[in-house]
Amino acid sequence: MDTPQASPPAAGAAEQLSFTDKLVGIFASPGELFVSVARNPVANSNWVVPTVILALVGALLGFVVMNNPVIADQIQQMATQQMDEQFQKAIREGRMTQEQADQARSQAESFGKTGIMVSSIAGPLIGPFIALFAWSLVYWLLGKAVMKASTPYLKVSEVYGLTNYIALLGAIVTTIMMIGMEKFTASPSAAVFISDFSPMDTWHRAASALNIFTFWQLGVIGIGLARIFQRDTAKVVVLIAAIWVLWTAALIFGLSAFTG
Repeated sequence: MDTPQASPPAAGAAEQLSFTDKLVGIFASPGELFVSVARNPVANSNWVVPTVILALVGALLGFVVMNNPVIADQIQQMATQQMDEQFQKAIREGRMTQEQADQARSQAESFGKTGIMVSSIAGPLIGPFIALFAWSLVYWLLGKAVMKASTPYLKVSEVYGLTNYIALLGAIVTTIMMIGMEKFTASPSAAVFISDFSPMDTWHRAASALNIFTFWQLGVIGIGLARIFQRDTAKVVVLIAAIWVLWTAALIFGLSAFTG
């Protein structure tokens, strides 16, 4: 990781970009956008604004989806199925009696659609900030330990934060697909080709992870990190992709091992 891709920041700060410039730049010319980010002092607006927009729009989209009766019913049935499978596993392993399982199921059903509605809104509100800070830390440590870069943590957060505009577009497209197809599991991923998609199936979850917008965002993150770390873009993108593959595999197969 020692082949420079971008020239070192020039003396003095580059011209500050407007909100529109950043929004257009992340889609049209991310390389040029991140050169400007690298040359300017830390600007918290670069991670705050996109992440707040993603959180608010995501919560709104979650509300819209949950107000579709067909999709809401699918989610309810899916949650009930997963819960029943977990209870049956606990009964087989002797960790729970049938009476305890029935009682727990009754309590969960009383929470029902209200709980699912709350989680479908709260998740998008909180999730983007958790992802931002967690992945920025991972990439900052990667830059420091592997690429010997002395880039500030918040500068890495700027890169990740700006790519949340791509995540936002992905959320909108996914919601349109879900409502148009009246299918909760619809998404711009390989899972769209699976007619009987089941979230309990390991390989179905793997197909769902192969999402166009995920790959797009990862690629742009790689471009941004290459600019601020001053390293070769291709090598950084490959490294970012490798980390994503390891993390995704751990989640998918780890969940499979947990659920049995």
